[in-house]
Amino acid sequence: MHVLNIVLPVFLVIALGYGLRRTGFLNREISAAISRLVFFVAAPALLARATAGNSLDETFNPTVLLVVILVTIVVGACVYTACFRCAKARRGVIAQGSFHSNMVFVGMPIIIYAYGEDSVNAVAVLISFMVIFCNFQGAVLLILPQQNQSLRMSTLMARTGLSVLRNPLIIACAAGILFSLTGLELPVALDRTLALVGRTAAPLALIVVGAGIDFQRLKNDLRTAVFVSLAKTTVYPALVYIGLKTMGLSGPDLRLPVMIMAAPTAVVSYIMAQELDGDEKLAGAVVIGSTLISLVTTIGWLVFLGKG
Repeated sequence: MHVLNIVLPVFLVIALGYGLRRTGFLNREISAAISRLVFFVAAPALLARATAGNSLDETFNPTVLLVVILVTIVVGACVYTACFRCAKARRGVIAQGSFHSNMVFVGMPIIIYAYGEDSVNAVAVLISFMVIFCNFQGAVLLILPQQNQSLRMSTLMARTGLSVLRNPLIIACAAGILFSLTGLELPVALDRTLALVGRTAAPLALIVVGAGIDFQRLKNDLRTAVFVSLAKTTVYPALVYIGLKTMGLSGPDLRLPVMIMAAPTAVVSYIMAQELDGDEKLAGAVVIGSTLISLVTTIGWLVFLGKG
């Protein structure tokens, strides 16, 4: 019952977002505006406060980052190779969907409700680095099957570097880390402002996720979407767990990264598929399928990992 009390509110808010869109209360423009508010304001405020209020030693474990990156590379490469017979437009989409986690819009709300707001402190820097890495690896895998790879790859490198510099989540974490290195405490007024704004990130993000659910996208790609969704929400986090456990990690250093990586496929993967000639319909189906399946898998991971 305790796990249900954690998970059900999250998915009920997602359901609320879906209901608001279906009834016309939220249209595409409003949903897009809320999404931008979360991405550019609320989530950065949450991450900036999390990193600024703690020393880097408390918020960053390089072993955790190394393990998660290595597992992400292995999963992406293996799935991409296994799909060598797939159409070019689908190959990168399937590979990206198997590891590109919705860390900010779903992962953070889950760990906040499961382990408390302080849990964000322990994974803020990890999220920042993995946002960069997952976007980069996802873009590479989407471009690889296409023609004129050398030209596209140089363009990719330039665009990825620019997107990193402009990413508000990265900027917020970097600012927070730099401030934490000063050894100073955030002024009370600023700290409370960031706290108030940051607390809106989780509910607004979940409403946006729900508003983006469109069951029509699942019809033509149901089998593939289910396969990729199960790989994303079970196999990928399981390999992260095995890797971290092998390195002797336990407690929050084990639980929190696994829960973050067990989140469904990121919504941005659909946008990337559109921009990089991937199968956008399949990408949308994977996002929706993994979000629905994660209702069950999230419960399973919380029971398995526990609170201790």
